[in-house]
Amino acid sequence: MDDVRDVQQTTCCVVGGGPGGMMLALLLARRGVAVTLLEAHLDFDRNFRGDTLHPALLEILDGIGLAERVRQLRHVQWYGPTVVTAHGPFIPLDFRRLSTRFPYMIVIPQEKFLDFLAEEARNYPHVRLVTGANVQRLVEDDGVVRGVRYRGAGGWHEVRPLLTVGADSRFSRLRHRAGFQPIKTSPSSSATAGAGTSRGYS
Repeated sequence: MDDVRDVQQTTCCVVGGGPGGMMLALLLARRGVAVTLLEAHLDFDRNFRGDTLHPALLEILDGIGLAERVRQLRHVQWYGPTVVTAHGPFIPLDFRRLSTRFPYMIVIPQEKFLDFLAEEARNYPHVRLVTGANVQRLVEDDGVVRGVRYRGAGGWHEVRPLLTVGADSRFSRLRHRAGFQPIKTSPSSSATAGAGTSRGYS
């Protein structure tokens, strides 16, 4: 039996401090919901898949009052790719043709964006952000998930929320431990081969 040092009670526990988990914690906090967010790493300074904010996402951020503050962070605005041809430069995709307040993508290191969201969340006293929290077990009672147990500073700790959310990447270990099987809806890799990719936040 693990020697659990403390048990924290909260309304919602979010496991994973990526864009999805961090944004969820912030939105819940804005609604007055007590949230504990557990992130396995000590900070956000590591390699990520995404480093762009697309026009549609900027519109969403604008709707919750964050777009202008994000634009104050150091970033690069990208209007689309330019292809050099024998007849001169050609822009096959130009975001400036879109009907939006933000006809461009913002290129910004994801750790900077996550730091920004974390600082926003810390403005709410009922939010608890814990880094270095390696969630390894679910706390279950009669087949119902009642929380999580994680290794952190000083040993084992528990969080007992009303709702537990696994936001620990597409390969979620928490989802695996809960026995959930994801339903694949994206096309196969062979169907998308050669179509190109975009490194955006997910």
